[in-house]
Order: sequence, then C-alpha cells, then structure tokens
Amino acid sequence: MNVSVVKEHFAVENQHDMDAMLATMRDEEPIREEIAGATYRGREDVAARYRALWTAFPDFTVNPVGFTESDACVAAEAIFTGTHRGVFNGFAPTGRSFRLPIVVVFRFDGTKIASESIYLDYASQLRQLGLLEL
Repeated sequence: MNVSVVKEHFAVENQHDMDAMLATMRDEEPIREEIAGATYRGREDVAARYRALWTAFPDFTVNPVGFTESDACVAAEAIFTGTHRGVFNGFAPTGRSFRLPIVVVFRFDGTKIASESIYLDYASQLRQLGLLEL
C-alpha cells in the first residue's frame, strides 16, 4: 500500500533523516513546488532542497491529516509548520513561526515515490513569517 510509503516518507522527513527520506524515492525523479514553480531533480538537488529547508526551519514538521489513494498516486493533506531560524529563499531569519495547510501529490513507480508535487499558499507562509504585508 502506497500510503504506508508516504507515511514513512513524512516520518523520516520530520526526523531530518536524509538517507532514509531519499530511500523512499526513485533517484532521478522530481519534486515540484507547484506554486513557486521550482523543480528539484535527482538525489543531490532534492537533498540540497531539504538541507535548505531544515536549516531555515530547524523544527520543520509535516503532519499528515488525510490521504486519498489510487493505484499509482497518493494525495496527502497535511499541516506544515516551522520556525524561521535560518535563511529561507534569500530572506534573513525572522524568528517567527508558520502553520500552513498543504496538499502533496505523490506518484508511484512500484513501491518508490516517482514524483512529489507540493501545493501550498506561499504568500500566507511569507505573511506569517513577517516577510510580506498585504
């Protein structure tokens, strides 16, 4: 069942266990942050993305709240939280925290994650961090 792979992926991601997290994924497949328009491809690119997130938000956590599964896909609803302690997308740390609902769509090839598409409200994240005024 692919939901169990996604749950494992989130668990090791929350532990900041790079090797275990990458082991849930195929080596050359992408992670896409759909709203930001960013794509990360291959182990080194994906690892660099996670290192940057974990540095910017040392308490980075993704807490799943629901899953929808088909044969080759899992959509996960989750709450993404963190405290801005390091540089994030060029922004100096503010010390402020954020809490965002996100949707992540995982596509599978066998028992490995073949791609991960992340949907989140980036403007809301920046507002909560004190980096955007509306």
